[in-house]
Amino acid sequence: MKSINKGKITVVLMALVLAFGFGSMAANAVAKEIKMLRIGIGIDPDTINPIEITTAIPANITELLYDSLFDTNAEGKVIPNLATEWSVSADGKTWTMKLRKGVTFIDGAPFNAQTLKRQMELIKDPKVRMPFRFLYAGIKDITVVDDYTVQYNLHAPFAPFADLLSVTGIISQKAVTPYDGTELNMHPVGSGPYKLAEWVRGERLVLVRNEGYWGKRPAVEKLVFQIIPETATRVAMLRAGQLDLAYSPTPADVPSLEADPNITVTRPLSTRMIFMGMNTQKGPTKDKLVRQAFNYAVDKKAITDKILFKVAEPLDGPLPPCIFGYARMEKQYDYNPDKAKALLKQANFPKDTVVKMITPNGRYTYDKQVAEAIQAYLQDIGVKTELRTYDWPTYMGITSKPLDQSEVELYLIGWGFPYYDADPYLLMYFSSFVHPPKGLNTTFYHNPQYDQAVGAARQIMDPAKRLALYKQAGTMLWNDAAAIWLYVEPFSIAHKSNIQGLDIRPNERIYPTYATMQ
Repeated sequence: MKSINKGKITVVLMALVLAFGFGSMAANAVAKEIKMLRIGIGIDPDTINPIEITTAIPANITELLYDSLFDTNAEGKVIPNLATEWSVSADGKTWTMKLRKGVTFIDGAPFNAQTLKRQMELIKDPKVRMPFRFLYAGIKDITVVDDYTVQYNLHAPFAPFADLLSVTGIISQKAVTPYDGTELNMHPVGSGPYKLAEWVRGERLVLVRNEGYWGKRPAVEKLVFQIIPETATRVAMLRAGQLDLAYSPTPADVPSLEADPNITVTRPLSTRMIFMGMNTQKGPTKDKLVRQAFNYAVDKKAITDKILFKVAEPLDGPLPPCIFGYARMEKQYDYNPDKAKALLKQANFPKDTVVKMITPNGRYTYDKQVAEAIQAYLQDIGVKTELRTYDWPTYMGITSKPLDQSEVELYLIGWGFPYYDADPYLLMYFSSFVHPPKGLNTTFYHNPQYDQAVGAARQIMDPAKRLALYKQAGTMLWNDAAAIWLYVEPFSIAHKSNIQGLDIRPNERIYPTYATMQ
């Protein structure tokens, strides 16, 4: 879990001033601690084990249970957390850190240098399931200098290393000796401000205040995450007072919610891009001409205007604009069904082919409706499709199979990351290094020149040189059309207006720990 004392995008309710007859008296509403905060989310977490985490909402919940060595503020700058001081060697390969003393996990185990060494052994153990293991491949080993000093020794410089450690939840050494991923998923053992009290699959997940937390005492005693896949239901429950906060209200609901004095809506443009991934190694989408045709077939501006009510922005490159490494691509996939048909003809695309499409329901804003729109666009250019909808855990199971087991051809997905760097976008999702089961590149995109560019960019400390490499890699990925590039969606949150102090981030994080009620 990340420290919650952050620079905030804060929702502030001004003190209520009442006038009483002759003269005036100001009565300021007193902020009160919240006994229970009911939060409506669209999916049931597939895991809250920090070793196995892959998805934003479960990751956000996990960050309330676990601490990390570093934290970041609202601008993305690294600040101290469990590491109080650090220094980097001249060659960029050795990071020396002083650790916070007096931190205890909820099982009573102390946090110290041995905790980090044991967790690194887990990260490097190929028998342990860890989708993002490749991110840590650059770590050679950890040297324990003393109980509260460690050195991370890297094989090569890694530009976003501090950012990586800011999202690495640290587990009690006692809890992972021996390691049991299933046990840890149901009984998380962190040192964060909350601990898990209850998890009823498909219904709710309850966190309660960790009274032994080393940092500032949380103001909210209990967090109840209610799993409500239908967006309209979440909004209705918020209006009815059955929820205090709802994730992702529909864009159509936003104007009326904003007009309601009892409800506040916050919707920064997020770091998440939405796209339709395509299997580049087998099936009808193996042919690049077909993939390019599908891009020209889809009117993404119409999707953002008519389905998302103009709150989303069409992608003009394979990165959200706020990410370091972003560049607008010179070639754009403007809506052109005639060109799409011509490319299909050039590819000798069989007219009787049925393309399999899948989408989650409730994970992203109007995800099912967007998938249905894409299905209609493909049918308009003569492509037959079969669209299936799944809950999130099932969907993740289907899309994470290795190539020889995968039946995925087109799949709607979103990709974002807690820190604002191209490395976890271009390398983590689209490189050959991360084909399942090693990672999440279920497009199975493979391009040695691309791999070389994104691999080199993470080792260069010079920002200008990194930007040049990312533009080169992004252009290759965009032209090879590993996906139907769609849009950057907003991170929309609606909550009761009498709740203040919510920390809402564009990287799809909410930290309600110090929220109060007026």
